[in-house]
Amino acid sequence: MTSYKLSRRRFLEATGAAVGLHTLLLNAEAQAQGTASTPKRLLITHHPVGTCRYAWNPTGSGSTYTTSRILKPFEDAMLRSDMIVVDGLNMASIGGPGGGHEKGTVVMSTGTATRGTRTGQTETDDPMAAGPSFDQVLLALRPELAKPFPTLYALCDDRIDFQEISTRCMSYSMDTRPQSAVGWQGGGSAFEHTPLRPTLKPLDLYTRVFGTMIPGGDVDALVKARAAKKSALDFSLRELAKLRTVAPASQRPLLDAHEAAIRALELQLDSQGMGCVAPMAPASSLSSTPDDGKDHDNYQGNQQASKADDVNHQAVGEAHQAIIRTAFQCDLTRVGLFQFSPGTNHVAFPAGMHPGQPNAILMHHPVSHRISTMAQISQSNADAEFLVNVEIWYNQRLAAFLNTLKVKDLNDPAGGTLLDNMVVPYLTEVSETLHGHNPMPLAIFGGKNLGFKGGQYLKFNNRPYNDYWLTIFAAFGITKAELEGLTVNGVKGAPMLRSPNQDVLAGVRA
Repeated sequence: MTSYKLSRRRFLEATGAAVGLHTLLLNAEAQAQGTASTPKRLLITHHPVGTCRYAWNPTGSGSTYTTSRILKPFEDAMLRSDMIVVDGLNMASIGGPGGGHEKGTVVMSTGTATRGTRTGQTETDDPMAAGPSFDQVLLALRPELAKPFPTLYALCDDRIDFQEISTRCMSYSMDTRPQSAVGWQGGGSAFEHTPLRPTLKPLDLYTRVFGTMIPGGDVDALVKARAAKKSALDFSLRELAKLRTVAPASQRPLLDAHEAAIRALELQLDSQGMGCVAPMAPASSLSSTPDDGKDHDNYQGNQQASKADDVNHQAVGEAHQAIIRTAFQCDLTRVGLFQFSPGTNHVAFPAGMHPGQPNAILMHHPVSHRISTMAQISQSNADAEFLVNVEIWYNQRLAAFLNTLKVKDLNDPAGGTLLDNMVVPYLTEVSETLHGHNPMPLAIFGGKNLGFKGGQYLKFNNRPYNDYWLTIFAAFGITKAELEGLTVNGVKGAPMLRSPNQDVLAGVRA
């Protein structure tokens, strides 16, 4: 009789670089041996242009708070018990050069003061990251989270005013690279932590992830197959049959569940038209309108568009979300980032969103620059109400996605759902449209099995922004001492700890 070890070795050799199939086998073995632990996951999410606090602030506090207009989509979606609203955190004190949205995105992602802005830009407010992003710090300290894909990062639309990196990137490597800078601060040669850019097209993200199921990794064939609505699994039928004979018999339902999840994903993508994507023809693909590489400074010019983006914007977002969800479900990744659009976006929303111009199709970020004083951010200002309506639209989209994470997930042997075993920070890069960074409007979703106490509105008084991240890291067992011992760019101590008096936020976790 052929030994299990021999059969297993032959399977791994035959499937070659099909790391997705290898992951399924390893997970099945771990569960059969009782050595599998419930995966802890992180999904960083972002919406652009801050908030209007008159419509964002809940009333009351603690667990008896009354929700606000902007946050009501989450309550309507029965997510109140999965949500912690966090107010009163100061990101402005971190400091450094850069524009409001530009610096805000970098600091929001790294917790580290910027030290200079890039040369060669039309504007000189595009800052470089002076520290790694939180997702990369987590992976450096918890390498067991680095599955076949250490991170998956999707952006739904990258059209901006100028060709800047900062507003279109939320992930920065532990490694650095030289970069010429304007106004470099802090001594030494200018550098930046290397930007890890997002994937824009859902087909590219799908092919990258589920091409790992194909022996030999022929992703070009997969792209053509998707145009004919053929599954990645169709390339692997023989290997999947062999996997069922190699894997522990008790875990075959797990393999069935993973197969079903991938096929369900592909059916969803096909219904959105992704099966007809032609990689070299972006106009006919499921993708945002490509950035044309030109400058579009519409602050004082025309903020109107000839066509609304909301239908396509939603479809792209849902496709990206479905791919990330299935990658989590099949344990191909444990860390993800999802960004609707940059803070300096040109996403156009349909007529009816702006109460003062009910027939106009208007672009989100350019309209925000009609507001020049704090007094204008009120319900009596039609431009502010447009921003509120756009934020509600984004929150409705995120709420729908979060509910898809509440379906029972067989990959979590300790029980619960993907959302129960996942922390979902919900960020924005400015506190409000005037480019302030204090107080930041924040939320945390999920994480019940990681100790997070949902159903709360917690108000703090001028607490450091990085306390939010110290609290999230604590859910992964990361202590302040570990962060102090981490070496980054040859210096001991994670850069996020350079703000004084940092500590975890009381009440967020049990």
